[in-house]
Amino acid sequence: MKKRLFLFLSLLLVVMSLSAQRAGFEISFKATVPADLSKVYVLPLSNDVASQTVPLRLKDGKYFANVPVTKSGFYEVVMVVNGGQWLTTVYSPKVKKVKLNILFDGKGLNENSSADNRAISALNAIINANNRKLWTADSLSDNGLRVLFESYLSAVDSIADALRPSEEVVKYMKASAYANAKNFYASIPRAQKRRLKDLSFVEADVLPSMIEVFDNECAALIPTAMQLVYAVVSADAKLDVRGMMDLLYSEYGCEAVRVKVADLLLNRFLVRHNYAADFDGGLEYLENIVKDFNLSRQYVDEYMKRKSALVGAEFPKEVVLVNPEGEIVDFSVFKGKYVYVDLWASWCGPCCKEIPHLQALEKELDGSNVVCVSISTDTDQSAWKAKLVEAGMHGYQLFDRDNKLSKDLNVGGIPFFVIYDKEGRLHTYGAQRPSSGEVIKNILLNLK
Repeated sequence: MKKRLFLFLSLLLVVMSLSAQRAGFEISFKATVPADLSKVYVLPLSNDVASQTVPLRLKDGKYFANVPVTKSGFYEVVMVVNGGQWLTTVYSPKVKKVKLNILFDGKGLNENSSADNRAISALNAIINANNRKLWTADSLSDNGLRVLFESYLSAVDSIADALRPSEEVVKYMKASAYANAKNFYASIPRAQKRRLKDLSFVEADVLPSMIEVFDNECAALIPTAMQLVYAVVSADAKLDVRGMMDLLYSEYGCEAVRVKVADLLLNRFLVRHNYAADFDGGLEYLENIVKDFNLSRQYVDEYMKRKSALVGAEFPKEVVLVNPEGEIVDFSVFKGKYVYVDLWASWCGPCCKEIPHLQALEKELDGSNVVCVSISTDTDQSAWKAKLVEAGMHGYQLFDRDNKLSKDLNVGGIPFFVIYDKEGRLHTYGAQRPSSGEVIKNILLNLK
């Protein structure tokens, strides 16, 4: 028992040490730095925890940052040039220092400090070239399309033979090439105005089994690869979430792939479940899945937060609302009145179309026991404030500072309207829109 405890503590210390380590990134540019380069970021690619981008600072013509070390050794470098993003993946299993020398040629990023990074850059160049041909060449023939389609995976073999990158990099390249090949094939109808069924070849003629390429930890680092696995396991409408999980776990043995795709499946369940119709049943269903597949309890915690969507639930206490002056407004100030809440955003066209109807409704409700409150789900306060001025919006205009309310209420799309009673409890979930005219007016005026 003591030996096991000692081993556990030793492993824990190793994990804590690795998680605390940071690599010193130094990025310089071959030739000249693009004149319109505004920002450079590094994103550690990890299968353990969610990663965040780290901005690099400019000093003496080079970009520097201390970046959390990732066990995978893979990092994504992101450049913002003239408002657009350019990305490349780099492989650096060394922990302490990472020096990169990047060439930006207007068509992509190239990093040649090692055979691994030369291989990744070479593949990226082929992927970018294929995409340009697909979208810019006029009327590519069947054979021309097939040659490009086949070149994604064949390029990996050629590059691997020539540059001898590490085994991990080859796995990553194969997964990246496969995901990009799938996207190439799916884009043919839009890019070339050709129906897939009219082509002389199908995907299966060129691509191997998805499981063969994606069932490894390197593939799990690529979000588009995991989205493709998710699309396959969730394609059968007859399967419920447990059935999809069973299919996923029976086909894929890599734990990182299982966890990431399971996350997509369970988050879909969290969004789509009808909490008002069956809260307790859904909770039991989810708890059993989490237990049986040994998943994180975070999904149950997220489910419980949706209790705010049940009729009779109090307004979520964790939601912080601020007015245009930046002052915090507690929802309890509306106690004693029914509250007709409009969840909207400045960028949402249908939301903005409701504004004149809402303003007219507010005037008709003047002097009643109902108040109208618009709560913005914008992430940019300045955009929200600008829209208030542009649309001449009046009344109670509030901003959800942490963008939590729509999530707690499990709102799938905006505009969305709810009604709270005089005690601040949810009265109506999914109320009629202001544009319904007399319908919503009569509903609100008859609240007692």
